[in-house]
Amino acid sequence: MHIAKVLFKLSLTANENKPFMKYIILLLGAPNDEQGRLSQMAQDRIDCAYNLYANNEHMTFLCTGGYGQHFNTTNRPKQALIKKGVREEDFLPFILSTNTYEDFKISKEIIEKELPDMLIVITSDFHIRRAKLLHDRIINYPHTLFLPAKSNLSEKELLSLIEHEQDAIKAIEENRFGNH
Repeated sequence: MHIAKVLFKLSLTANENKPFMKYIILLLGAPNDEQGRLSQMAQDRIDCAYNLYANNEHMTFLCTGGYGQHFNTTNRPKQALIKKGVREEDFLPFILSTNTYEDFKISKEIIEKELPDMLIVITSDFHIRRAKLLHDRIINYPHTLFLPAKSNLSEKELLSLIEHEQDAIKAIEENRFGNH
């Protein structure tokens, strides 16, 4: 909620030449099952994104995922956001990606075309460091805020994901970041 207040204050700095600030929420994809049921990780990210949207104006969503072995294999994240109250017109085209590297690589063109005053990347708290590393190597958009969604996973699930993140970060740092 605190971040929502900060962004609201930022939007008050708009001037007469530019009546409002433009924000893009880049919501990184997360697993769901074959039936489209959202994982806890996906739900945590959606809840975080919606809380930001609900407390601010001029927010547009750029959702990623779409296909892959464990990614959002349906458009359920968008449906979940609409069910919460996000307007259909507040979505940019869906980014069909299979991993975090592709999230940034494919979304780069849209972000550069839209030129938001602020790009807000939302992902899980344990995933934020890798997302920032990839953002900085691929997009490096100058006005970017990384907002971690608090994970409501079991300790066992979280430890496994943290270990995976450490391996993926090591690969990025060694310039082997295309498949992570």
